[in-house]
Amino acid sequence: MNTPLWRQFHRLLLGAVVESLLPHAIDIDLRTLDLRFEDDSVFKVPRLDNYMRFVGVARGQLRVPLAEEVRVRLLADLLRVWPEIVSVLDIPIGDSLTVDRHHVSVTTTGDWLEIRFDLSAD
Repeated sequence: MNTPLWRQFHRLLLGAVVESLLPHAIDIDLRTLDLRFEDDSVFKVPRLDNYMRFVGVARGQLRVPLAEEVRVRLLADLLRVWPEIVSVLDIPIGDSLTVDRHHVSVTTTGDWLEIRFDLSAD
């Protein structure tokens, strides 16, 4: 998963996480922020059988505890990101992708924020 295409989607999803944190003024140590794809992730675009699935976690250390109402609003924002990304992907062979799986969770453990995702488009 260390090809240029995977790195681009890593940047895209990590950027989406950071962009989602900003409006809520979530105080996170950016030096600790990490996004990892798990082995279930697949990228087959463009192909005759287009399919992509991104499974993984983004984690970062909070400097200030996350209030429950902020966690809920952050989750709502993150749930909008994947459909937006899929809606603008342009597949050169005239095919289109639709959201197939769209699972996101936002939790805290101690002073760590954890965003788990399982996102796919087919």
